[in-house]
Order: sequence, then C-alpha cells, then structure tokens
Amino acid sequence: KLSKKKVGRSKGKERCCLSHTNTSKQPLAFPAPACNHSPIQGHRAYGMLRATRKLPSPNTAAVDSSTGDDDNDVEEVKDRKQPSLFSSNQTMNRYQNPTDNDGGNSSSSAPKSFEIGSSIEDTRSNNNSNSIMNFIQSKRGIVVIIASFILFLVAYSSSGEDVRSSLPSGFNTKGDGSLKKAHVFKQVSSKSTNNSNSNQSDKESTSSNSNQSKEELVSPIYGLASLTPNEFRDIRTAKSNESVLLTGGLGFIGSHVVDLLLHRGFSVTILDDESNGHNHNKYCTEMVPNDITIAGNLPKFPSEGGEMEMHFTHVIHLAAAISVAESMNDPDKYERINYGGSEKVLDWIREYNQHVSSLGDYNQSAPTFIHKVVAASSAAIYGDPDPALLPLQETAPYGGLSPYADTKFRMEGLMREFVKKQNDHNHENAASSIPSASATALRFFNVYGPRQDPKNPYSGVLSLFLDAAVNGKDITILGDGLMTRDFVYVKDVARAIVMALLQEKEAEDASFSVYNVCTGKSITINTLAEQVKHSTESSSNITHLDPRDGDIRESSCNPNGAKNGMGFIAAMSQEGGLKKTTDWFRSERELRLRR
Repeated sequence: KLSKKKVGRSKGKERCCLSHTNTSKQPLAFPAPACNHSPIQGHRAYGMLRATRKLPSPNTAAVDSSTGDDDNDVEEVKDRKQPSLFSSNQTMNRYQNPTDNDGGNSSSSAPKSFEIGSSIEDTRSNNNSNSIMNFIQSKRGIVVIIASFILFLVAYSSSGEDVRSSLPSGFNTKGDGSLKKAHVFKQVSSKSTNNSNSNQSDKESTSSNSNQSKEELVSPIYGLASLTPNEFRDIRTAKSNESVLLTGGLGFIGSHVVDLLLHRGFSVTILDDESNGHNHNKYCTEMVPNDITIAGNLPKFPSEGGEMEMHFTHVIHLAAAISVAESMNDPDKYERINYGGSEKVLDWIREYNQHVSSLGDYNQSAPTFIHKVVAASSAAIYGDPDPALLPLQETAPYGGLSPYADTKFRMEGLMREFVKKQNDHNHENAASSIPSASATALRFFNVYGPRQDPKNPYSGVLSLFLDAAVNGKDITILGDGLMTRDFVYVKDVARAIVMALLQEKEAEDASFSVYNVCTGKSITINTLAEQVKHSTESSSNITHLDPRDGDIRESSCNPNGAKNGMGFIAAMSQEGGLKKTTDWFRSERELRLRR
C-alpha cells in the first residue's frame, strides 16, 4: 500500500522505503516484494533510522511505537543529527549477509538477514564528496581549516632553526657556511636509553637519558658530545680553517668548552699540564703535559715556506691555579702561574701575529692571525663588598682578600696592556701595521656541574655537597651557612666563553672588555645543602665547622653587563643544573661500584 507520508512509523506499520508501507503482520523483508524504489531511497534510509531511533532489526518482528503518533515520530527524526557516514556504514555493514549475493533482491517475505545493495557502494564516493563539501562550506569547516593552517605555520616556523645546529657527527663545514644535511635525534624515556646511549660520549648525557623523559639533543660536527639547543644557543658554526688554542682544556670548565667548540666545527688544540683534570679528547690536538710558565712549552710558530705545523685564529686561556684557600698557603705558586703564566701566553700571541705578518704572501693561504683572546678571571676580585654595591656590576672596585684574587685582577691588567701595546704599535707604524687581537676577561661566579672533581679539597662547594650526599656522609658547611652565592652551570659558562671569543670587533683597533658570568640569582649555602639532600634523597646530616680564611660573606651578581655587551643570558636554572649534576654524580658512583 502506497502512502504520501514522510518517513516515520505508526502502530502496526513499518516502512520499507520513503513511500512504501508494510501493512502485514509479518516481519518486514528487505527489499519488499512489491518495492521498486532504489536502495539509496529505502534501505539506507532504514539503516539511518535504526542508527538514530534504534528501530528494530530486520531480522525481528516489528514492534509498535510507544508514542502512537506518526507526526511525533517524524519530528523526532528531524531533531536528531544525522550520524556520520562512517557510523552509518558500520551500522549497515553489521546487517550484511556474506552468503547472500543477489544484491538484497530476495523475494522471501521474512529473510534472516539482508545485504546492502551495490548501488550504495556505487554512490558512496559521491556522498563522501558531498559531505566533505558541505563541511568545508559550513562555519565549523572554515574554522577548522583556518586553525589547521595556523598550526601548520607555527610548526613550520618552530622548525626554522639554522640547520647548522643539527649537523651530523663528522660533518665538515665549508667556509661559506654551505651545509649538506642535518640530523637531530630525540632523547626519550628510559625504555630507549640503550639506543640513545650509542650517540653520546660524555657521561652526563648517558645519565640524563635514564632520568629525563624527553630532551632534544643535536649531534656534533666533530667529536661525540651531543648538546641541547640551549647549550650552544647563539654560537655559530666554524668558518673555514678557524682553529682555537685552549690552555687548561683538560680541566672541569675547559673540557666543556672543548665539547662546545668541537660541536660547532672548530679545530681545537689543548695545552695543559694535567694538574687540574684529565678529560682527554681524541678529537683534539693535545700538547700534554705542557706548562704555560715555560715559554718553550707553547706552540711553535709557523715555518716560512714550509707546511704550517700549527696555526690559530683564537686563544682561550683557562690554565690557572684555582683555589682561594690554597693561595693563602702558597701565594708564590699563584704568582708564578696565574700572573707569570698569563703574561707568557699574551706575549706569545703578540709574537705569533708579528711572525705570521713577517711571512709576507704566505699568510694569504689561510686566516692565520689570532683575532681574539678570552681569559678566565674570577668574582673573587670583588672580595667582601659593601652591601650597597650588590648586586655586583663590573664597575665595582677591587676588594680581593686572597693571592688568588690578586693574581686574577692583575691578569686583567696584563690583558688591558696587551691590547694597548698592539694599538700603539699600529698607530705609530701605519705602513707596517700588524693585525691586533682583542681581549675579554670573564669573571666567573660559582661554577658547578658534571666533571667537577669532588676529590679535590679545593673543589666547588656544590660538588663537595653532592659527593657527601650520594655516599651517605655528612654535608659539611664552613661557617653558619648564611653566606650567599650565585651558582652558574658549567655549560652556560662554556657558552659565555665561546660567545665572547666569536664577538666581532666593532672598530679597527683592538679592544678590551670584562664581563661577569652569572645568573643574577643568589642562594644561601644552607639552602643549597637542603636542595642537595632533596635532590639526592639523602639521609646525610648537615654539620657546620669554622669558616675558611679568605671566603666572602655575600655575593650576588648583576648579569646585565654580559647581556648587553655580548648577548649572554644563562639558560640553565639552578634547579635544572642541580638535577643534571646529581645524575652525573650518581652515574659516576655506579661506575666506581661496578669496577
């Protein structure tokens, strides 16, 4: 019986399609014997009604509607949202009979199941296209498209870092900065520690694999030490033939500077007497053991007309005696090394440039002049300052309380005189001017981090605390613990050194500059001890002994000089650096136990 009514259902009636009503008491068969309507009009509509209104399965007898009102049923269908095409297909496929191949045209009045006709499959692509177009033209579709486009732009811009920051190990950059490929890998959770360990050399990187959930590491140009982007931030890759002479390169700070220089593609020569460290690196040329106080231990000058044995474009001078307490007992040692040794290094640089200049056209084959020297000074030169001067700026007066502080301050005077002599010579001899080297002294505050030797009684306080906490010993504080210090992470210090080294000269004359290297945040020694206990989960006791001669009471730093002068800002927080250092101490302890 045909009817003009809309899709719906009334008592005792059930529809086969949009305009065909079944009046029999038998379960509805699909398609109905007298139904010639297309499946897309009928059978699919039925499937959609079942999806939205939970109509009875075609395998069961028709059940009367509880409403008893066709019009109400029609309104209910209108108000409901049409299920997605995917959901509809799933609903229809549930009733597909794999054994019935007649396209659903069975003449049985009560079949056990039905199959979606081939015409639905034929028209599905058209319906998909229509659905997509309707979605695109809707307000919701426009919003989704715009949001997707914005996300794409954000993702693209965040990946716009200079590809030189992700060069693979062993890659040799060219002088024009042209690059061929890049490689960045992710440090993942401890489940993939073994995979990431194969790409790292330094022990703290191995330890951090198992203790950090995710951290991006970039493989080096030379060497094996992979670094995070923050650890080489603002450091360019090496130009052709750039080579660095690094005194004290086997020590705590020097070894991290070596990693950074190699990572950015510089050639590195280490000169060290092995008195303060043994962090050897096979990717460097090592002049070991050599003493800066002996002129003959410094590199030979290039030979005229022969193959150049060594040439340098930059010098980093870190070799020094490093303990305030020791200097009180042995001031002659500090005078000989920190002052006398520094004087010999600066004289060698000046003579090196003079020698290379005398070679005439030979120097055209490579950029062999030394352009810049950076040396390690110390915050100890401020002494125990007037609280009105805090936080300390570079203009604060000298107030050193130890031979160590005195020799570092006088070394800065040597650097200032070194620059002046070069400029004076060139002004007086314009026709035979010699390329001059600028100089920068960096006043380190309290440096800490991996590779700081806790067995050295003059080592930094944080390394001594960590060693005690990890091994279950008492954490000993000299004094009442209310002294304040600015602790700066060693990889930030290495980055400051290289940034100063690569700072371009703004004028033809050489220049001298001095900067504090710090974070601008100070904490008390008591607070540091508690942080170490918490970080290591240690049960160690905190004890106090008498204060040490030469130690200062308050120390806080203004970092704006380095920020404005060379763009340096410490990247590592004190909490983050403490965690990395703790991880390294734990890994070192595990290695010792395995031995």
